Amino acid sequence: MRKQIIYLFFLLFYSLQSCQSVPVNNDIPVLQNKKKVGFINQATDFKCDSCYTLKKMKVNDRNFTFKISVSLNNINDKNILQEDYELLSDQSKDGLVIKYNSLYNSDSYIFRIGKNKNNIAITKTSKISSSVNHHKIAKDDYVDYPATSICEKEGNHILYDDREISLNQYFINSDKNCFLCPSKYSVKECLEKKKINAKFKWQ
Repeated sequence: MRKQIIYLFFLLFYSLQSCQSVPVNNDIPVLQNKKKVGFINQATDFKCDSCYTLKKMKVNDRNFTFKISVSLNNINDKNILQEDYELLSDQSKDGLVIKYNSLYNSDSYIFRIGKNKNNIAITKTSKISSSVNHHKIAKDDYVDYPATSICEKEGNHILYDDREISLNQYFINSDKNCFLCPSKYSVKECLEKKKINAKFKWQ
């Protein structure tokens, strides 16, 4: 029994030593003007004017590098470097989309990816966010209803795999191509109703 305990002790000790010998490095570098200025989730005294991280993503068997903007956030009286957006890809029967979700508000950008001859391109940009509809029910009388704001814009923005790509430049900054939909509907239902010019039921 004593020999078994000693054996288990040495086995545990060896396992711990093995774990410690494997370097675990989850540090994500933060850059500004191609120069490293810190790491994500670390405190810094650096003044971040246009900081970003880089994330690689495979699109149609080609590797693209995307720039994710970074901000300084005050946490426990320390300036912490944090990413502004989450970058995801989603492949469905309708094709590939890149999702760019804000980590600070309800804004979510969806970039539909297609082909332009031999090039990979953003063919459509959508912006989805929470909003409020000031619904008129009588003269000078309004009721606020929770709503989803949906904006869509067609495009043909070619993506180059030898350049760092900032998706921020493809944001929709105008309300011209937007509409409000009651929050009780899904985004898919909103788009289907909009397509056939159906009226939304706000109550």
